[in-house]
Amino acid sequence: MAFRTGSNGRYILRSTDPFLTGALAPKGRMPKSSLVPVEDATPPSKPQMGRPRSADVDRRIFKETLDVVSERGFSGVTVNEICERAGISRATFYRRYPSPAEALAEAINEAFEFHALPHSQDPVEYLLEFAQSIERSYSDPRIAPAIGFMIGEYKAKPDVYQGLQNGLRERRAHVRSALEKMGTLPRQKDQPLDIDEVLVILSSLAWNASVTKRKLDADVLRTIISRLIR
Repeated sequence: MAFRTGSNGRYILRSTDPFLTGALAPKGRMPKSSLVPVEDATPPSKPQMGRPRSADVDRRIFKETLDVVSERGFSGVTVNEICERAGISRATFYRRYPSPAEALAEAINEAFEFHALPHSQDPVEYLLEFAQSIERSYSDPRIAPAIGFMIGEYKAKPDVYQGLQNGLRERRAHVRSALEKMGTLPRQKDQPLDIDEVLVILSSLAWNASVTKRKLDADVLRTIISRLIR
């Protein structure tokens, strides 16, 4: 991690985690729908035909896509091999994803899903759970290479990389929402950190732990988190 001074004199965090260096602007809120006269309303769409999407098939696609990328590199990924390993047809794959790149992006986002509910009203313990979850995701030896390949494909497939960033924003919004339900976080008097900056720091620590193979100590993490938010 590195810090630089912004125009307002505050320190701005630069993460060493390659997955966290993209744009982090929060997602805009969707406008509330307005009522329209019955005669102007759009007719309801027809119900979708066919079987519902199988979560098990998605999991198999994610697993095999990550496996192939870790074994052969992104240039060696083919839909045929993913389908053969996952035991599905090409049609099943293409109903979900236009190419292996989209499947890989979703597989990475799925690996970082964090839906844990607060076990207490203590934000320190909740953020500890978040950091440990990120560390577990990075400990998967397939994840870091997959992220590297996706960053390498940024110029060729910017929309796919944007999908990774959208997943990142959604996870942060989930954590922020959980913390807000606990009440207002105590803020530092000098150089207060936004919660997104706190999450960047924790994610960077998890990334560093995966690179150095040094597991994060829970007590040390608690101390760091406490000093960041109080």
